[in-house]
Amino acid sequence: MLKEFLLPPGSIILGLLALMLVFRRRPAVWRAVVLLAMGCLYLLSTPYVSQSLIRSLQWYPPLVPGAAPEAEAIVVLSAGRDRNVPMYGGDTVDALSLERLRFAARLQRASRLPLLVSGGPPVVSGQRPSMATLMAETLARDFGVEAHWREDASTNTAENALFSARLLRDASIHKVYLVTHAWHLPRAMMAFRAAGFEAIPAPASHIPPPELMASTLVPSARALTKSAYALHEWIGMGEYALFGR
Repeated sequence: MLKEFLLPPGSIILGLLALMLVFRRRPAVWRAVVLLAMGCLYLLSTPYVSQSLIRSLQWYPPLVPGAAPEAEAIVVLSAGRDRNVPMYGGDTVDALSLERLRFAARLQRASRLPLLVSGGPPVVSGQRPSMATLMAETLARDFGVEAHWREDASTNTAENALFSARLLRDASIHKVYLVTHAWHLPRAMMAFRAAGFEAIPAPASHIPPPELMASTLVPSARALTKSAYALHEWIGMGEYALFGR
């Protein structure tokens, strides 16, 4: 819940309210604050800025299946879930997880390596399946690929790395392809290195440089979402660096 208020639009709204309270007796100042907040919200909502932020996290080049360095297994990290979807009889993976699974399946077919899916239970689990279970089911039913291992205890990226490394070491595996979104890979690679495991980055997405034109300066909800993803990753890497995770 806390992270939702650290990212836009929550952070902008909270910051705006706080500054308006501080400067409530100085109308000229809080009018400037309102304009500043609106400007930040506009910029973060434009495709040009959001793509630039995502590009700032694309540290690793695309990996072409069949033409990549050798590894011993594939690890694909979960993103999120869609709850109670009637067409799938309950919970299923969300669009981000599906993008990662699609590339992991393509990579598995090209390499014929065993595959590990990583993702634990939701915060309020009840009887809901883990993300690893949902990912394994999606791989089998929709892509015809079997998940060899399920790491279903992790609740964040650091735990993805720690618990996956333990499972793979038990199987005498020490080098893997790490599949997640390009913008998530810098933090994921930090986590796997901290767990003492060798990973080859395998981005499931890669976007070209943004073009400065009228259409990329028109704000959209989709662009704001991408900006939030990027800011979340920069905040997360700052946390890792600060606390040594």
